[in-house]
Amino acid sequence: MTSYPLKLIAVLLATILAPQYATAAKLTVEQRLELLEKELASNKQALQQTRAEFVAYKQRTEQQQAAASSAPVSPQPASSPVTPDISNSRNQPTLKEISQYVKDDIGFTYSGYFRSGWGTSSNGSPKSYAIGSLGRFGNEYSSWFDLWLKQRVYNENGKSAQAVIQLDGNVGQQYSSGWFGENSGNENILQFSDIYLTTKGFLPFAPEADFWVGKHHLPNYEIQMLDWKGYRQDSGAGVGIENMQLGPGLLDMSLTREDLDVYNRDLTATTQMNTNSIDIRYRDIPLWEGGSLTLMGKYAMANKTDTQKENEDNNSYYALKDAWLASASLRQALSRKGFNELTLQGANNSIASNFSNYSEANPSLGVNGYYYGDHTNGTAFRAYSQGEMYLSDRIIMANALVYSRGSDVYSYQSGAHSDFESLRTVVRPAWIWDQFNQTGVELGWFTQTNKTQNGTNLKESAWKSTLYHAFKVDTSILNSRPEIRFYGTYIHLLDNELSRYSFADEKNDQFTVGVQAEVWW
Repeated sequence: MTSYPLKLIAVLLATILAPQYATAAKLTVEQRLELLEKELASNKQALQQTRAEFVAYKQRTEQQQAAASSAPVSPQPASSPVTPDISNSRNQPTLKEISQYVKDDIGFTYSGYFRSGWGTSSNGSPKSYAIGSLGRFGNEYSSWFDLWLKQRVYNENGKSAQAVIQLDGNVGQQYSSGWFGENSGNENILQFSDIYLTTKGFLPFAPEADFWVGKHHLPNYEIQMLDWKGYRQDSGAGVGIENMQLGPGLLDMSLTREDLDVYNRDLTATTQMNTNSIDIRYRDIPLWEGGSLTLMGKYAMANKTDTQKENEDNNSYYALKDAWLASASLRQALSRKGFNELTLQGANNSIASNFSNYSEANPSLGVNGYYYGDHTNGTAFRAYSQGEMYLSDRIIMANALVYSRGSDVYSYQSGAHSDFESLRTVVRPAWIWDQFNQTGVELGWFTQTNKTQNGTNLKESAWKSTLYHAFKVDTSILNSRPEIRFYGTYIHLLDNELSRYSFADEKNDQFTVGVQAEVWW
């Protein structure tokens, strides 16, 4: 009985959408349109009748349930059948409800994210610089996207399984064409970042947990305003458990493969080296009202062949060293769904090297799938804070602050045995006109100094100011989308001894205007 309305609705929807190939092939365009109009009117009438039957069925079911749990309900006279008013009945299902019923019955979901927009500068093409230190607004000129496809393949006896595929990539905004390709000059890229099966109810010791197998990773933790991951596990073939209840918190674990191409000394050849990472997290541990603690740790190790060991021994290839990452994060919920996160991290070897990058500072074992450099046992640590808060009914502010320091690490800008210290900060206060409009500024500044092996200090620093107005759907800066931003941005480069970067015509500044859209669904 429960599936009767859903099946009938599905049949009607299929009837509406099914093309009448045999008939249409013999008719003119005008005759086809007339036929389609008649069929649409007929189908609307049938859908309305089905909705009425659905309401009647729902009301009868509710009356039977009420009669079983309380005093008997007086039956309606036979001469007064249940025929609710379609236009006024409060129990009438909406098209949104019907759509959700069909979606749940099919078990398929499609979600995604993208950002894209237009921008120009006062001196040629606009350029991004140090997004990971100066902030994102008015400093992004690419169209990034993520697409998730999920299909439920089993759901019985308290057990369920979903097949998941994620695609992500970038579409360039510089040229009209957007062909995807492998050549180095093509900014249009596409990858399958996730292909896995996730289940629930199959682990006898943790039926509430999610157990997955395939190309996947545990969730990454992003510093949203800086567009890099504070804690990251690269996606690879693996196996994992998530949301396992253990005491007051939740336990996540994964074993993931992430092979790297290791360079030889003159950077003319590479060898594929098998690496695996163990990632363990104990999260959402309640401390006090609105406060929680998350502890995370990762260890990445190489599985080398005999030939690769010989190449390292004779110093013809760089030696890939195991590396670890440890993190502790304190999250405090604030009023009106605001929040703040304070995180402390430590790392060694190549993960510590990525701490030293002046812009993007993802804690990865390699660099875009490659490994090179004489990494020592040097260590680095960093502390960062991020969040958003309502300063008043009309003022909201988002913020990100990162302090990093390391000693005796390999720097991709200043070489082996480098020390570094950096501070980067971005604030974004905004005036709330109403639910759909905000005007604000994003102010960013950073400075970093690397001390090389021979004692030379190399400095990188800059500041950015962006004035913007946003069309929104809610007042939150970090947690509401879609959003359309109109902006004007000025970036001034103070020191460039690490990057050797300059804008067009060797200038140290740039002014841009533009509009950007960002949405997830």
